Amino acid sequence: MDGLNFFSQLIIILGFSIPVIYVFNKIKLPSIIGFLITGIIIGPFGLRLIDDTAGIHFLAEIGVAFLLFTIGIEIQLSRFLKHLSEILLTGGLQILCTFIVGVCIGLAMQLSVSQSIFIGFILAHSSSALVLKILKDRSDEDAPQGRISIGVILFQDVMVVPMMLLIPFLAGESGPDALMIIWKLLKSVLIIVIILVAARYVIPIVLEKLVKMNMRDVLVISSVVITMGIAWITESLGLSLAIGAFLAGLALSDTDFTHQIISDINPFRDVFLSVFFVSFGMILNLDFLREHTGYILLTSLVIIVIKAAIVFGLVKLQKYPLRVALLSGVLLSQIGEFSFVLASQGFKSNIISNYIYQTFIGASVLTFIVTPLLVSLVYYVLARRNIFDPARDVKPDSCTNASNHVIICGMGLNGRNLVRVLKDTAINYVIIDLNFSKIKNAKSKGDKNTIWGDASNVEILRRANVGAARVMVIAISDRFLTKSCLSNARAINPNLHVIVRTKYLSDIEDLLALGANDVIPEEFETSIQIFSRVLKMFHIPNSIILTQGNIIRNKSYGVFREVRYTQEAFDQISQILAQGTIETYYIAAGNPNIGKSIRDVNLKAESGAMIINIIRHDQTITHPPGDFVLEAADQLILFGSHSAIDTALNILDGNNNDDASA
Repeated sequence: MDGLNFFSQLIIILGFSIPVIYVFNKIKLPSIIGFLITGIIIGPFGLRLIDDTAGIHFLAEIGVAFLLFTIGIEIQLSRFLKHLSEILLTGGLQILCTFIVGVCIGLAMQLSVSQSIFIGFILAHSSSALVLKILKDRSDEDAPQGRISIGVILFQDVMVVPMMLLIPFLAGESGPDALMIIWKLLKSVLIIVIILVAARYVIPIVLEKLVKMNMRDVLVISSVVITMGIAWITESLGLSLAIGAFLAGLALSDTDFTHQIISDINPFRDVFLSVFFVSFGMILNLDFLREHTGYILLTSLVIIVIKAAIVFGLVKLQKYPLRVALLSGVLLSQIGEFSFVLASQGFKSNIISNYIYQTFIGASVLTFIVTPLLVSLVYYVLARRNIFDPARDVKPDSCTNASNHVIICGMGLNGRNLVRVLKDTAINYVIIDLNFSKIKNAKSKGDKNTIWGDASNVEILRRANVGAARVMVIAISDRFLTKSCLSNARAINPNLHVIVRTKYLSDIEDLLALGANDVIPEEFETSIQIFSRVLKMFHIPNSIILTQGNIIRNKSYGVFREVRYTQEAFDQISQILAQGTIETYYIAAGNPNIGKSIRDVNLKAESGAMIINIIRHDQTITHPPGDFVLEAADQLILFGSHSAIDTALNILDGNNNDDASA
């Protein structure tokens, strides 16, 4: 493909994507489906606007790499390692169970043993790009279903290596022996560990040197080089681009450069990733689909049901709530992009026939299209179920002894700090968290009123005696769970005071509409601190600064969101600045005014500010006379306008600039 032709094809892809995505956005359908439909329309089996897809597929791989890099960088390495055993268990069992079912299906179809094993191989994988895109769009990477799904697809990607090595055996050719396959698998794990350790300790040092150059373009280029460089290394060593990109992101998590790198990478990621989904739609053979519609639809349904059921069962076995199991199941219910790599190799090696290959391609693309719809449907159904759950009667347990208490949903940093304060003030509280280790740790420290479970579940809320609680604090990262928890708690106890912490600006209005009394956006609380310090520089009294902060909070941070109340709040600030204020000045040892009388200092004439009180040895001297002599450790109480106070402070410091001003 020449450069001009490749460029024109890229323009066609992006150009056609715009109206399709616009329409899908209007009808409230996921954009991923729009990209897939675009590929079907313009691809070799549609309008044939694009025939040669080799270059397009290369761009698609880059998009997946960038996506995995951004996912990796947003997942803290410590948290990832903490759940590593869970990832290996769930991922390993998912591969094994799906493989066994695939083999059984192949044998039931009267295929050979080799063909049945190959069916198990291609059935075992789910799509990294699709799953991560859905999680990213819903900000669910940190949610339990996100953590489980990411762990499973990463394990699947590693298992591509031994599966590819076994293809010659299945084709009846001579291939590597068993020891070679085991060595290849161990080498893959070793490569992952070495790259992760090296990147973790080397790349941040290099980036620090580059950042000190204060050149934005250098950091952008470095981010791209790091992402694609490590991805290229893993590809060269027999692993995938995706694994390398994820490792690069994981290595850079928890560093000072994380947020900037994400902002630099995102534009590249979004463009290349859109190309990936369009290219995926291009492989659907519409003629074959029309001729075998019923068979392909049935195959798609079987794939989705089998894969979703296996993941659902494995997640439930780990005692996760129904919500997490359902979402994990539908998220991993499609066929993955690596399955297409395996299927292509199997077709070329004559392991499977053209009919099976084309059926697999058609059914797989349909699972891609259906998965986002299923995920949206499950979220909707769960939300509806949770809203109507409060009507159910649930038997309470020992935690219901608490009353007039605080319910803390989430034992992160905010939750732990709140627990510490409530202990010191002897206020009753109940802790709810889905992480069992956190609950176990809390119990070991003497927190008996702890509940392991999903805080959005009505049974769990009733166990915490939410009906008799006074305050609920929701400090969890899962946005969907936060809103469900708020809705259910408000339905059970309309008088409950609910405080919600959120990272997302877009959630403020929704949370207020659902009944939150206080929504604390982390970024805006920082803004209030900056705001307060600015007022302090103008000598605004603390009481007034606190009042201004409360004005902003009580009006839902409208000042910062530029939604409402902006003029009203700043009019109040202007009125305060126009009035006089009070300031305290401490005379330290060595001050040039020690030994001078108030008359000698002549502060009122020089600045316009007055000394209204002096505190000496814990005694207050009101309206001190002009012959009062100043001593070290005196505290002067000054009154005047803001500019007068500034001038008076300079005079008292000995920085009188009369000569300069003259």
